[in-house]
Amino acid sequence: MHPVEVTLMNAKKVDLATLKDKGFLPLRQENNFSMRLHLIGGRVEAEDLKVIAEAALKYGDGYIHITSRQGIEIPFVKAEDADSIFEEMEEYGLSGGAAGQKVRGVVACQGNTACRHGLINCPELAGKIDEKYFGTCAPKKFKIAVTGCPAACLKPQENDFGIMGTVRPEIVEENCVSCGLCVKTCKMDALFLEADKLQIDRNKCILCGECISACRKAAIRAKKTGYTVFVGGKVGRNPRAGTKLLELAEEEELFSVLEKTLAYYREFGLEGERFGALLDRLGFEKYREACLD
Repeated sequence: MHPVEVTLMNAKKVDLATLKDKGFLPLRQENNFSMRLHLIGGRVEAEDLKVIAEAALKYGDGYIHITSRQGIEIPFVKAEDADSIFEEMEEYGLSGGAAGQKVRGVVACQGNTACRHGLINCPELAGKIDEKYFGTCAPKKFKIAVTGCPAACLKPQENDFGIMGTVRPEIVEENCVSCGLCVKTCKMDALFLEADKLQIDRNKCILCGECISACRKAAIRAKKTGYTVFVGGKVGRNPRAGTKLLELAEEEELFSVLEKTLAYYREFGLEGERFGALLDRLGFEKYREACLD
């Protein structure tokens, strides 16, 4: 099959597949493309912003577009300028973003590096995942999100593979003075006092750790901090909520499951089939057994 091509006014032919592979997305205006840049967790160095701004002025329409997945695109790049802007971006260490049937750029919040609610180092984890999997092939696009706590700002349940920082609280009875501050703090009503003794309703607890932060007597501590994983989520025309696969997993287990998930997807996914649709077609339990020893 011949690659899809577009003929420019100067009769030069451009391979659309090659452009897309470099992060150029065709616009509705003929001969115009939007260059998607590869970012990890929405982080852009200040000096890089200057370079991107200059490229937008030189090759685009003088502005950049911030995407819904923490990305940057330079719209209205002419096809004949694609190679030039791509090479200039590469010189500054800025490469094109993934498009098509690939693992997309990882989105992430700042986690415990900045947010007072964050339980995990999201930028660091996102970088490790991106380094290993960004741009690798899949039956359809595969989106990964990392969020620092159950507030879920980065919506892990809406991604093919969503990672959430979580912590299991443990009561230190000898330190508790039954003040009730943690009870008032808990938004899930998972804490209560019974005969002046603090209790945790594990069925209601979402592992957010807010009670640990609220306690001034060190009467609640983190028993275990880890990663809760959701799989098969997506939005769009037919949204699907991600299914919880793991809770409080350690990093080694997390990467093992992600590796097995992508292998399962590549082996059993149909061309153009999202991961959630694969789970619905073959059943969640079959996938779970394949990924969890």
